[in-house]
Amino acid sequence: MGANDRTRANYLWNMIGSIFESMLSIVLLIVVNRMVGEVAGGVFTLAFSHSQLMYYLATLETRPIQSTDVEQKYSFASYFTLRGLSCAMMLVLSIAYVLFMDGDPFKKRVILYLCLYRMVEALLDVFAAMFQQHDRIEYSGKVSTLRITVSLVLFTAVLWITKNLEWACIALLLVTVVTLFTYNLDKWREFPDATISFETSQLRSLLIACFPLFLSVFVMLYISNAPKYAIDRYCTDVVQNRYSILFMPAFVINLFSQFFFRPLLAPMASLWSHNDMGSFSRKLGTLLGEIAAITAVCLAGAWLLGIPVLSVVYHVDLSNDKDVLMWVMIYGGLNAVNILLYNMVAVARVQKWLLASYPIAAAVAFVLSPLLVQASGMRGAIAASISSMVVLDLSLVIILAVAISGKKKRTSSV
Repeated sequence: MGANDRTRANYLWNMIGSIFESMLSIVLLIVVNRMVGEVAGGVFTLAFSHSQLMYYLATLETRPIQSTDVEQKYSFASYFTLRGLSCAMMLVLSIAYVLFMDGDPFKKRVILYLCLYRMVEALLDVFAAMFQQHDRIEYSGKVSTLRITVSLVLFTAVLWITKNLEWACIALLLVTVVTLFTYNLDKWREFPDATISFETSQLRSLLIACFPLFLSVFVMLYISNAPKYAIDRYCTDVVQNRYSILFMPAFVINLFSQFFFRPLLAPMASLWSHNDMGSFSRKLGTLLGEIAAITAVCLAGAWLLGIPVLSVVYHVDLSNDKDVLMWVMIYGGLNAVNILLYNMVAVARVQKWLLASYPIAAAVAFVLSPLLVQASGMRGAIAASISSMVVLDLSLVIILAVAISGKKKRTSSV
């Protein structure tokens, strides 16, 4: 395959895979709401959110380092070893959480099944990052597309036949396990240097490199989930369900943003490595402009069609919540900016500076979420989320600006 053909395939399958990944939680929540009702929808969305938190514990956020490791500083065996250890830790903590959390046994079991599903996804991710590192992100797109298609079909069929959310979640888990050991490994065999073995010599260095990113993303997930935890404490499962439904369109902004910047991570890393700060800054500015344009279009679409479409699709009356939806879309734009800047900080290898910014934003979420949710329900929840995200984005802008300025000074002095 020629370079141009590979680039087209990477963009195409990254786009398709990103669509499927972003749509998974949306479609699953639609299916749950329509087949087993709003209460089960509230349980499912809380479980899915918690499993996402556990997912990042399992990945330790190595992907930004691995996918941009164009000089192959660390071996695939090192990445795989660290991922195996982190998945084992995630499994232990997930079981402990379920055993000691307050809640009925049904909710606990659903949370555990989804955490197991996310653990297997985390194992798949170490292969996806390797594909991206070797400029074959098309493979991860193909794996995601196949897995999610089968998952959606089987989850829906099991839920329709049994009306049992637990069995449907088990089906989701089984599809992911089968994908890991079949189609995914078939693609992996094309990379003979990517050996699966237990390698510890680089583990300490790799963990030090990844830990600031992991801590930042883990805190970011807490920031996103803090309002949901507050809703779970002070409101009902129905309110939880509706809040999650209103949040779904925000993922559209992230989805389209990733179409543009995910395939550019390795090229951006090359520009940084070769000290081409002019091109790096211009591309970054272009990507930020694209996120702003996408956000504006999505805001207009949500204003005109959002509530009617969501109400019909989810079979829930949301006519009184249009203002919440608008603020959710603004949050989606701010979150897309956060994801882009976060990845650029990883490219610049200044991730240790993140250890200052994310705890501050988490403190804002920790303080504001219970106060605002008690006072204003869903409106308080989105206000707390936006406040935290504004603090986070501003801190990342400062970090990246300082990093770029320092790089320019070092380059000019050579």
